[in-house]
Order: sequence, then C-alpha cells, then structure tokens
Amino acid sequence: MDEFEYLEDLNNERTKSFIENENKKTEEKLGKRAKELYPKLLEIYKEPYVLSMFAYDENNPVILLYGEKNQVLLGNKVIYTSPKDYVASSVWKVYNSKEIGVSIEKKGSDKITTFLISPDGKTTELGEMVESPFYFKNELCYIKSYRYSPPPDGGEYPADRVFCGNEIVYGKDLKPGEFVSIRTFGDFITLIRSKGWRYSELYAGEGFDSLKKIDEGEVIDVIDYVQGSLIYQKNDSVYLDKKKIIKSDYPILGVSSLKETLAVEVIKDYRTPLLFYSINGDKIGEEIHDNIQFMDSEGHSLFIVETSFNYKFKVSRRVKEKSEETIMQYGNYDVKVTDIYVKGDVLLHGFLLTKTNNSKGVIVYGYGGFRISLLPSFPMSTRLLLDEGYSVLITNLRGGYENGEEWHKAGMLLNKKNVFKDFSEFLRLVKSLGGKTIAMGGSNGGLLVGATENEYPNVIDCAVIGHPVLDMLRYDKLYVGKYWVEEYGDPNDPKYRDYLLSYSPYHNLKKGLPKTFVYTGINDDRVHPAHALKYVAKSEKLGNDVMLFVNDSGHAIADPESEAREYSYVLAFIEECTSSK
Repeated sequence: MDEFEYLEDLNNERTKSFIENENKKTEEKLGKRAKELYPKLLEIYKEPYVLSMFAYDENNPVILLYGEKNQVLLGNKVIYTSPKDYVASSVWKVYNSKEIGVSIEKKGSDKITTFLISPDGKTTELGEMVESPFYFKNELCYIKSYRYSPPPDGGEYPADRVFCGNEIVYGKDLKPGEFVSIRTFGDFITLIRSKGWRYSELYAGEGFDSLKKIDEGEVIDVIDYVQGSLIYQKNDSVYLDKKKIIKSDYPILGVSSLKETLAVEVIKDYRTPLLFYSINGDKIGEEIHDNIQFMDSEGHSLFIVETSFNYKFKVSRRVKEKSEETIMQYGNYDVKVTDIYVKGDVLLHGFLLTKTNNSKGVIVYGYGGFRISLLPSFPMSTRLLLDEGYSVLITNLRGGYENGEEWHKAGMLLNKKNVFKDFSEFLRLVKSLGGKTIAMGGSNGGLLVGATENEYPNVIDCAVIGHPVLDMLRYDKLYVGKYWVEEYGDPNDPKYRDYLLSYSPYHNLKKGLPKTFVYTGINDDRVHPAHALKYVAKSEKLGNDVMLFVNDSGHAIADPESEAREYSYVLAFIEECTSSK
C-alpha cells in the first residue's frame, strides 16, 4: 500500500493534522501578503459575471449572474436570489413549460439541489443531483445524476437516470461514466447518450419506449425540430434529418435556429465568429465576435453572451433583419493582446497579455483536455498581476477544441503526452527570451503542470497547481473519476496502465523540482483533494520546495470570499517565487 494513501480519507485524524500543519506553514510564509491582496481580489470577484443564459421568449433571456449579487434575472427583473452560504450555479430551460429551473450548491460543491420557479414566483424543490427538468406529455421529468451512490435500480455508478414522475424511464443500461442530455419538442423527444467527451449516440421518438437511433459519432447536439424534420449538429456539419446541409471549414461550437435561418458559432483564428445560413445551407452572412460564451434562440430572436480580454461581458439580442440590441454589459480593461505562434510538433497558438514592456515574469497558463478551448476571456485574478508588471500567456494545446475534434483526440488517451510537450514549447520560448516562467493550471490543467514539471523542469521557474488530477493510477477510484476514463484511459486496462504510469505526476515525482504551490478545496467533490495532499506529502519527503493551501472551497463556483482567499495565496506565492530568483 502507498504510504500516503491514508490521505484519501478526509476524516482520518492524520489527514486532518497534515492539512492543518501544511496550511500553517503556508500561512507563515505567505499569509501577510495574502491578507494585503485579499481586499483587491474580493473587489474583483464581487463584480458581476454571467454564469449562464438561455432564451425564455422572443423578448427576454434568463440570465444567471455571479458575484456580490448571485441572482437569476428574467429580462431585467430579478426572479431569484441565492440564500446565504449557497450559490446558484445553473439555470435550466424547462421544455414544454414557462417554468425556469435553478440549481444551487453550497461552497462550490457539485452536490446541487434543483428548484422550479413558476412565472408567478412559486418555487418547487425537485431534489439533489437533479438536472435538466422538462415536461413530456404533461408529466414532469428530469435527469438525476448518481455520482456518490448506486441508483435505485441497483446499477453501477456514476451514471444518469431519467425520471418521469417517480419512475425511471431511461438509463438502466447506462454504464459508469456515461451521461445523457434531453430536449423535447411537444410530444417529440430527442436524447443524446454520451460516452465521455468523444462519442455520442442520438435517439429520437414519441416516447422513451419508442426511441430510435438517428445517428452516432463525435460532437452531436440537437438544434431544432421543424415540421417533422430534425436539425442536428454532428462534428463540423449540420444535418436536416440525415441530409448534410452545412459543412463548416471550422470547428462548430454551437448552432441556434431562427426558423428560416441558422446561426453557427465556429472557432476561426482562435475567436468565435457567427456564420449565418439559410435552412437550405446557403451562407448569408458573418459577424465578428471575440468569444461567444452562450447563445440561444427563441422564435426569430437570438440572444448572445460574449466576452473578450478587454471587456467582461455583453448580453445582446439580435432579431432577424434588425440591428443588435445590447441588453447588459460590464467591465472594461486596457491590456495589450498579441497572438503568439510556436512551431513544435504542430503549429501552436497562444495569447500574450501585457501592460508594460518590462515583465517581472510570465504566467504560462494551460489546460489541454476534455475538448475545452481557451479563447479570449476577461482576466480575473491575473488582472492584479498584469497591473503589477507580469505578463500572461494563455496557451492553446492539443486536447482542447481550438482546432476541432482531431485536435482534441491528439491530446487524449495514448496521445496525452503531446499536451505536455506543447506546453513545454511555450515555456521554452519564454525562457529563450530571458523571461521567468510561472507554469499555471487547474483541474486537468493541474495534471498538465505536474506532468510538465517532472518531464521538463528546466523550463519552469515556479509552478502553480490547482485542484489537480495527479494520481493517474487511482483517479478512477476517487469521487467521480470514472467519468474521465474515456479521456485518460482505464488504469485497470493493461493497454493504458503503463502509459498512465509513465506520466502520472504523483508517481514520477523527483528531487530538485522548481518551487511549487499546490492548492485544493476540502469541499471539492469532483477532483478528490487527496490528489493534491498525496502529491505534496511525497514531494516534501523528496526534499522539494513545495507549499500547500487547502481552502474551504469546492471544485466548482464557490463564493467571492472563498475565491478571493484562494487566489490571494496563489498571487502571494507567484510574487514571492519570482522575487527570490
């Protein structure tokens, strides 16, 4: 047995003592500066931010705001404010109804509780781990996620089940890590069954007992059902029934139907323009946008939430043949943005953010996985560092979706090491120009930094690893890790085990690594805190200069105070590490 495996038990007194001692050491080294940074960061995290949005009707979107005021808005009217110590983290369009679904969670935990809010303000609780409520044939239905215990039918978990009333109507044959999404159009239902982030099956029919497979493949999403014809996206194409009507030259992020027109959001030159097509597939227009975060339509109205490096968000409405109407916008920031290209095994792109010509250091930020793209986005915690004279380099690595599904697949499973090599190319570039490098990433990005630090320690001056996945041989046994098997590979399968072992940050720790700061949240129920705890314990035993901060946060959206506290230590570490070199 691994000598540090006891740290997987958060109720173990030795684990509690370890966390307490590590936090005390970190407080002694960074606490004074963290307290100075905290008020400035709190001010930033209290600013409004759009967490989610959907079209309620042709005139009004539903907007979920995060910040000092965590509220749900219908148009410009506040219809829900989260209770104390809770955060509203999701809103749901309730198909075949005028009700609105809202999920709340405590301290960033993934353990959500979902409510329905009626137009007259009545609130109905649906229960824990309930997602995507909808009505089908006048009956309330929803998806329930079983992440921490078996479903009532005795199947394996984590997995989803679909309920209508009190009965399970779909999901008994779902395997661990598979999940579903549903959209209804009157008495017609569509269901997407997904295996991880790379393969889906599309079903449709007039009932759960009559669903028929329509298609299967990568990146499938349902768009609309018009006069008996189903419109859906499959990878970089749009289909009307099974006939391909649009083939995009760029990765498609989303499609919205404006009845006679389709709005297609793509990634082009690492930004997200909108392309407009007729229902027959003829291109009729294009709009330039930096980064559309949310897009949804109702009737002939298209609602958009967008951001950039220079403004925080803008919510707008576009009506067929009419000009754009701005509903809400917030935040301006003057930062210079430069597109950087690096030639490694493939041509790589990054965004360099600067405010001064002389940089104290370059925060090289990456993720590289799960089809997540790093596109222009308003700086949050790094804004203080930019103001202080640091630069930020945001890297587009294989494993993301910036160049489509093939780009994603080139950084997953047995190709995962490509991501670490890509990241090292950016770090090497900064070093070659005489800059100090701060490698930074969270979650899967924490895996990225940990693995890169082991493999390429000479190109990193300081490392920041947040809420990380680090033990690649036991990740599937900790909390909801089974969901990631399709992305990383099964540690129990000989085909993947040796490869996972060859780059697992925890198993490949060595002496002499750069200064490293690791942080996690004790309430993180997505990525188990043990990844961070075991890594730090082993690294310390090897004699490395490593610090740990365990916050009271979770993995997901927490509260402004918790996020500001967490990042005050991150920024204090970056300042301390770069000033000592």
